[in-house]
Amino acid sequence: MNIESIEKYLQKVQSVLGCKITLDQEDKISEIHIVSDLRRSPKQILRDIEAIMISEFDINIDYKKVSIAQIQSGSLKLDQDPRLKLKLIEYNNNGSNVTVKVALEKQGEVYESELLGVHTANNFKRLIGAVVLKAVEKYCDATDIFVFEDVKKVHLANMEVMVVAMTSVFNGSEEIFTGTAKIQNDSNEAIARATLDAVNRHILHLDLI
Repeated sequence: MNIESIEKYLQKVQSVLGCKITLDQEDKISEIHIVSDLRRSPKQILRDIEAIMISEFDINIDYKKVSIAQIQSGSLKLDQDPRLKLKLIEYNNNGSNVTVKVALEKQGEVYESELLGVHTANNFKRLIGAVVLKAVEKYCDATDIFVFEDVKKVHLANMEVMVVAMTSVFNGSEEIFTGTAKIQNDSNEAIARATLDAVNRHILHLDLI
Protein backbone atom coordinates (compact mmCIF):
# COMPACT_ATOMS: atom_id res chain seq x y z
CA MET A 1 0.00 0.00 0.00
CA ASN A 2 1.53 3.29 -1.13
CA ILE A 3 0.36 5.73 1.52
CA GLU A 4 1.98 8.75 -0.12
CA SER A 5 0.04 8.11 -3.31
CA ILE A 6 -3.23 7.92 -1.40
CA GLU A 7 -2.44 11.13 0.50
CA LYS A 8 -1.63 12.98 -2.71
CA TYR A 9 -4.83 11.71 -4.34
CA LEU A 10 -7.02 12.75 -1.40
CA GLN A 11 -5.48 16.23 -1.49
CA LYS A 12 -7.10 16.65 -4.91
CA VAL A 13 -10.55 16.57 -3.28
CA GLN A 14 -12.25 19.96 -3.44
CA SER A 15 -11.59 22.06 -0.29
CA VAL A 16 -8.94 19.67 1.07
CA LEU A 17 -5.74 21.50 2.00
CA GLY A 18 -3.78 18.66 3.53
CA CYS A 19 -3.91 14.94 4.32
CA LYS A 20 -2.01 12.61 6.67
CA ILE A 21 -2.62 8.86 6.97
CA THR A 22 -1.46 6.76 9.90
CA LEU A 23 -1.15 2.98 9.95
CA ASP A 24 -1.60 0.41 12.71
CA GLN A 25 0.82 -2.42 13.56
CA GLU A 26 -0.60 -4.52 10.72
CA ASP A 27 0.07 -1.74 8.19
CA LYS A 28 -3.64 -1.08 7.81
CA ILE A 29 -5.09 2.42 7.81
CA SER A 30 -5.96 3.43 11.36
CA GLU A 31 -6.64 7.13 10.82
CA ILE A 32 -7.03 9.64 8.00
CA HIS A 33 -6.50 13.25 9.08
CA ILE A 34 -7.84 15.92 6.74
CA VAL A 35 -7.41 19.69 6.87
CA SER A 36 -9.91 21.60 4.72
CA ASP A 37 -11.12 25.11 4.11
CA LEU A 38 -14.67 26.24 4.88
CA ARG A 39 -16.22 26.09 1.40
CA ARG A 40 -17.73 22.63 1.89
CA SER A 41 -19.18 20.80 4.88
CA PRO A 42 -17.26 17.95 6.57
CA LYS A 43 -20.06 15.60 5.48
CA GLN A 44 -19.54 16.44 1.80
CA ILE A 45 -15.78 15.99 2.08
CA LEU A 46 -16.19 12.68 3.89
CA ARG A 47 -18.45 11.31 1.13
CA ASP A 48 -15.82 12.17 -1.47
CA ILE A 49 -13.07 10.50 0.55
CA GLU A 50 -15.13 7.33 1.04
CA ALA A 51 -15.93 7.19 -2.69
CA ILE A 52 -12.30 7.68 -3.73
CA MET A 53 -10.96 5.11 -1.28
CA ILE A 54 -13.31 2.40 -2.55
CA SER A 55 -13.21 3.28 -6.28
CA GLU A 56 -9.51 4.11 -6.70
CA PHE A 57 -7.84 2.01 -4.01
CA ASP A 58 -10.43 -0.73 -3.27
CA ILE A 59 -10.36 0.21 0.43
CA ASN A 60 -13.63 0.42 2.36
CA ILE A 61 -12.80 2.96 5.04
CA ASP A 62 -14.79 3.33 8.27
CA TYR A 63 -15.97 6.93 8.52
CA LYS A 64 -15.00 6.94 12.21
CA LYS A 65 -11.36 6.74 11.14
CA VAL A 66 -11.60 10.02 9.23
CA SER A 67 -11.12 13.30 11.10
CA ILE A 68 -11.66 16.63 9.38
CA ALA A 69 -10.41 19.93 10.78
CA GLN A 70 -11.65 23.05 9.04
CA ILE A 71 -9.67 26.28 8.95
CA GLN A 72 -9.98 29.68 7.35
CA SER A 73 -8.10 29.62 4.07
CA GLY A 74 -6.35 32.70 2.76
CA SER A 75 -7.77 31.91 -0.67
CA LEU A 76 -11.35 31.92 0.56
CA LYS A 77 -13.37 34.53 -1.33
CA LEU A 78 -15.53 36.97 0.57
CA ASP A 79 -18.71 35.71 -1.08
CA GLN A 80 -18.06 32.15 0.15
CA ASP A 81 -19.59 32.70 3.57
CA PRO A 82 -18.87 29.66 5.77
CA ARG A 83 -21.75 30.31 8.17
CA LEU A 84 -25.06 28.49 8.37
CA LYS A 85 -27.87 30.94 7.65
CA LEU A 86 -31.52 30.98 8.67
CA LYS A 87 -33.62 30.24 5.59
CA LEU A 88 -37.04 29.57 7.14
CA ILE A 89 -38.80 29.55 10.50
CA GLU A 90 -42.43 28.44 10.89
CA TYR A 91 -44.81 27.91 13.80
CA ASN A 92 -47.95 25.76 13.85
CA ASN A 93 -50.27 26.00 16.87
CA ASN A 94 -52.28 22.89 17.71
CA GLY A 95 -54.28 23.45 20.85
CA SER A 96 -51.94 23.39 23.81
CA ASN A 97 -49.02 22.33 21.62
CA VAL A 98 -46.91 24.10 19.04
CA THR A 99 -44.65 22.81 16.28
CA VAL A 100 -41.60 24.85 15.36
CA LYS A 101 -39.82 24.18 12.07
CA VAL A 102 -36.60 25.73 10.80
CA ALA A 103 -34.51 25.40 7.68
CA LEU A 104 -30.85 26.39 7.62
CA GLU A 105 -28.81 26.90 4.48
CA LYS A 106 -25.13 26.81 3.68
CA GLN A 107 -23.83 27.18 0.13
CA GLY A 108 -26.93 25.72 -1.48
CA GLU A 109 -27.54 22.82 0.92
CA VAL A 110 -30.55 22.97 3.27
CA TYR A 111 -30.81 21.38 6.72
CA GLU A 112 -34.31 21.15 8.24
CA SER A 113 -35.63 20.18 11.65
CA GLU A 114 -38.84 20.50 13.63
CA LEU A 115 -39.87 20.03 17.26
CA LEU A 116 -43.23 19.67 18.99
CA GLY A 117 -43.77 20.95 22.53
CA VAL A 118 -46.21 22.46 25.01
CA HIS A 119 -47.13 25.99 24.01
CA THR A 120 -46.15 28.15 26.95
CA ALA A 121 -44.37 31.47 26.52
CA ASN A 122 -41.07 30.26 27.98
CA ASN A 123 -41.14 26.80 26.41
CA PHE A 124 -41.88 28.28 22.98
CA LYS A 125 -38.65 30.31 23.20
CA ARG A 126 -36.69 27.20 24.22
CA LEU A 127 -38.21 25.22 21.34
CA ILE A 128 -36.99 27.80 18.84
CA GLY A 129 -33.41 27.59 20.09
CA ALA A 130 -33.53 23.81 20.42
CA VAL A 131 -34.86 23.21 16.89
CA VAL A 132 -32.14 25.44 15.43
CA LEU A 133 -29.51 23.34 17.21
CA LYS A 134 -31.13 20.13 15.93
CA ALA A 135 -30.82 21.45 12.38
CA VAL A 136 -27.17 22.32 13.04
CA GLU A 137 -26.60 18.75 14.24
CA LYS A 138 -27.95 17.53 10.89
CA TYR A 139 -25.34 19.68 9.16
CA CYS A 140 -22.71 18.19 11.47
CA ASP A 141 -24.08 14.67 10.87
CA ALA A 142 -24.18 14.18 14.64
CA THR A 143 -26.73 13.87 17.45
CA ASP A 144 -27.03 15.13 21.01
CA ILE A 145 -24.00 17.41 21.01
CA PHE A 146 -25.80 20.75 21.52
CA VAL A 147 -28.17 21.81 24.31
CA PHE A 148 -30.13 25.06 24.34
CA GLU A 149 -29.83 26.55 27.82
CA ASP A 150 -31.43 29.98 28.13
CA VAL A 151 -32.63 33.12 26.35
CA LYS A 152 -33.12 36.67 27.55
CA LYS A 153 -34.12 39.97 25.98
CA VAL A 154 -31.93 42.89 27.01
CA HIS A 155 -31.87 46.62 26.27
CA LEU A 156 -28.52 47.83 24.99
CA ALA A 157 -27.59 51.17 23.40
CA ASN A 158 -31.25 52.01 22.73
CA MET A 159 -31.75 48.60 21.07
CA GLU A 160 -33.53 45.41 22.06
CA VAL A 161 -31.23 42.40 21.75
CA MET A 162 -31.80 38.68 22.24
CA VAL A 163 -29.05 36.88 24.15
CA VAL A 164 -28.92 33.08 24.22
CA ALA A 165 -26.73 30.48 25.88
CA MET A 166 -26.06 26.96 24.61
CA THR A 167 -23.87 24.08 25.69
CA SER A 168 -21.69 21.95 23.44
CA VAL A 169 -20.77 18.45 24.54
CA PHE A 170 -18.07 17.07 22.26
CA ASN A 171 -15.31 14.50 22.78
CA GLY A 172 -15.95 14.51 26.52
CA SER A 173 -15.60 18.29 26.76
CA GLU A 174 -18.48 20.53 27.87
CA GLU A 175 -18.46 24.23 27.02
CA ILE A 176 -21.01 27.06 27.10
CA PHE A 177 -21.35 29.51 24.19
CA THR A 178 -23.41 32.67 23.90
CA GLY A 179 -24.87 34.48 20.93
CA THR A 180 -26.74 37.71 20.27
CA ALA A 181 -29.08 39.14 17.64
CA LYS A 182 -30.74 42.53 17.32
CA ILE A 183 -34.53 42.30 17.46
CA GLN A 184 -35.91 43.72 14.24
CA ASN A 185 -39.48 42.77 13.33
CA ASP A 186 -39.78 39.34 14.96
CA SER A 187 -38.41 38.52 18.42
CA ASN A 188 -38.77 34.78 17.75
CA GLU A 189 -36.66 35.06 14.63
CA ALA A 190 -34.10 36.94 16.71
CA ILE A 191 -33.87 33.94 19.05
CA ALA A 192 -33.09 31.70 16.08
CA ARG A 193 -30.48 34.13 14.73
CA ALA A 194 -28.88 34.53 18.16
CA THR A 195 -28.66 30.74 18.49
CA LEU A 196 -26.95 30.55 15.12
CA ASP A 197 -24.59 33.32 16.21
CA ALA A 198 -23.61 31.21 19.22
CA VAL A 199 -23.09 27.96 17.36
CA ASN A 200 -21.62 29.17 14.06
CA ARG A 201 -18.34 30.36 15.53
CA HIS A 202 -18.07 27.08 17.44
CA ILE A 203 -18.65 24.55 14.66
CA LEU A 204 -16.15 26.18 12.31
CA HIS A 205 -13.35 24.88 14.55
CA LEU A 206 -14.80 21.48 15.48
CA ASP A 207 -13.77 18.12 14.15
CA LEU A 208 -17.32 16.93 13.52
CA ILE A 209 -16.74 13.51 12.04
